[in-house]
Amino acid sequence: MAKKTTTQQVHSNYPKIVDRRLEQLRFSLDEQKSEAIAVSFMPNIRYLTNFSGSNALFFILKDELHFVTDDTYEEQIKDEIYSLPNLHIHITRDPWIYLVEKNVLKGVQGISFEADSMPYSEAVEIRNKIRPLKFKPADNLVSRFTQPKDPEELEFIKKSLTIADEVYNYMLGFIKVGMSEIELATEISHQCRLKGSEGDPQDIIVVSGPRCSQVNGNPSHKKIKKQELVILDFGVKINGYGTAISRTVAMGRVTKEQKAIYDSLLKARNIALKEVRPGMVAKNLDSICRESIRKDGFGEYFKHGFGHGIGLRAVENPIISYEILDQMIPDECVIGVEPGIYLGDKFGIRAEDVFLVTKNGGDMLLAAPEQIAVI
Repeated sequence: MAKKTTTQQVHSNYPKIVDRRLEQLRFSLDEQKSEAIAVSFMPNIRYLTNFSGSNALFFILKDELHFVTDDTYEEQIKDEIYSLPNLHIHITRDPWIYLVEKNVLKGVQGISFEADSMPYSEAVEIRNKIRPLKFKPADNLVSRFTQPKDPEELEFIKKSLTIADEVYNYMLGFIKVGMSEIELATEISHQCRLKGSEGDPQDIIVVSGPRCSQVNGNPSHKKIKKQELVILDFGVKINGYGTAISRTVAMGRVTKEQKAIYDSLLKARNIALKEVRPGMVAKNLDSICRESIRKDGFGEYFKHGFGHGIGLRAVENPIISYEILDQMIPDECVIGVEPGIYLGDKFGIRAEDVFLVTKNGGDMLLAAPEQIAVI
């Protein structure tokens, strides 16, 4: 099926910040030595067009924009797509063949694509379809612009954090000994939806007792027991912007060891965040946190990175980890900071803060509690 609907609209009913985003990408055309940029990663398409569906392509040329999707979204795009200048909308089930046969990208010889989000096999298949057009891989093509957050984006993130914090406080009155991890995860998702979340931006983690040592453990049918710790890790999505928080709660008394570990995590977080600056190598921020935890005697039990960016994805660049060397922390980016300590088959503890990086250091958007909550 190939159907074409073309519109040329010059209206003002879209956030003007999108003009700057498009200008940035158009400026990179010369850098890429291409005449067009193909955006295929859906969070980036939403960033540029407001489309929330799961299938589309968005082409950026010097003087034109082309949005391509299939007929299942023909009505949805009428409600969602920004009325951008010189935007052409195309409806088809085979976008690449359609673009070639209809000569939609007239004058284009080279197309840069998001190589960091497109499988190699898919890129080869597309390249074969559009020859002699050149299909040119480019890493970090759009995502480098999505990391710094505009004021509108920050408002969505702050709203999502407000809801997540409300749900966490609700759960403190909901959790009971004898409930299963799956029951808790289901209730978290339900409450987030009731308060306005579009959905879960990540898989909800609820683990308890020895299972708290599973960094990314899936909720199970295990029942919550007395004197166990429970880790809740969940998020809220508002206007596409998904944030996540991690909280550790105790079903009874907190032991001296558990308190020492939690205090170590918060101390390491504070030391690291005092040093964060735009332009900093992300690995170095992880190292500051890791060194503090090592001095407290728990270094071998900190098994993942210090944190990551958040935005249209609950986990996005910059990835702040000792294992990743090429990430920089840009100005006005929002990071989830989540050091954790996991003691084998005993228990684990994690606490996640959300922090806005600025030239003056930054602002805490949502901080983990200073103590493990006791139920």
